Amino acid sequence: MTAIRESFLDLAEWAADTSPLYERLCRIVADAPELLAVAEAVPADRAVANVFLAAVHCVVRRGVDHPLADYYPSVTDEPRPPDADLASTLVDFCEVYAADLRPLLTDRRTQTNEVRRSAVLYPAFAHVTARTADPIALVEIGPSAGLNLSWDQYGYEFRETASDGDVRRVGPSDAAVTIRSSVDSGTPPLPTTPPAVHSRVGIDLNPLDVTDDTDVEWLGALTWPEHDQRRAVLADAVTVARRDPPRLVEGNVLDELPGILDGIPADVPVVVYSTLVLYQVPDEIRAALRDLIATRAKERPLHWLTGSGTFDEPGDGLDLHWHRSVEGTFRSDRLARFHPHGAWIEWYADEP
Repeated sequence: MTAIRESFLDLAEWAADTSPLYERLCRIVADAPELLAVAEAVPADRAVANVFLAAVHCVVRRGVDHPLADYYPSVTDEPRPPDADLASTLVDFCEVYAADLRPLLTDRRTQTNEVRRSAVLYPAFAHVTARTADPIALVEIGPSAGLNLSWDQYGYEFRETASDGDVRRVGPSDAAVTIRSSVDSGTPPLPTTPPAVHSRVGIDLNPLDVTDDTDVEWLGALTWPEHDQRRAVLADAVTVARRDPPRLVEGNVLDELPGILDGIPADVPVVVYSTLVLYQVPDEIRAALRDLIATRAKERPLHWLTGSGTFDEPGDGLDLHWHRSVEGTFRSDRLARFHPHGAWIEWYADEP
């Protein structure tokens, strides 16, 4: 139970800046053996604290009649601030709704589909296509519900901090989704029209279905209670995806990727990408994936974009690397650094 307790204390540090409710809930659970016992239902190979909080949030958002809901900004316009009653209220909630929480704790995973990470994908794909051709075939690893596969259908507003906050608008002018981010350094390529897409597919061990209300409910529950903008963007992106649901393949990436690549015309450039999933992949599988892509990149136009980070401190950014074959050598370069929720990007690559 010590490891579970530490997971809640770690998440409390991360939540401190943007979610006072989650910070307090994490500390409450860490000090309450009866709540830690509830959290033990989450399989050990998953992010226990995140799944526990999302499960509670999921049930709260169903409109339950319980005083715990009064603390959640996601369900009330005038939330009750965390106070001395919160601990006993959470304990009571977990007892009353144990049957609702149990399947969420045992079956669900942390599969946040952070749509705003598309803010770094837009210039990254532009950078790649400036050096190859388009249309490009997209293959996302760990896409969750596949909402970032539709990055080219979103509008973007990039605030350039180096130029007194000038805003650059790109993407479809009639887009139903608008993603706002700031460019804190560098000059990312931001064409008015996004690169053309030939095809798109995702590979996930447990893909979520945008046409399934329970999967969409879980996506919403994974968004922290105070994060209204993230929740609004998510809802809009789900609406877009439901018009033409993404193709998602269930399975192991090492098993599924070769066949997917074989099904794409050899002259079509492929971009395999993931914004934040490889840290969950065992080292040996990650190494095998790199070898697979490096080998295939010698046979056809193939690029790999990977997001990664150390998570040493709350607020740490993620690095986006571009991997490809250059004269027979598999080369990797850092393109950018970006906020985990897409709030800002720092661009490091040279302009096309």
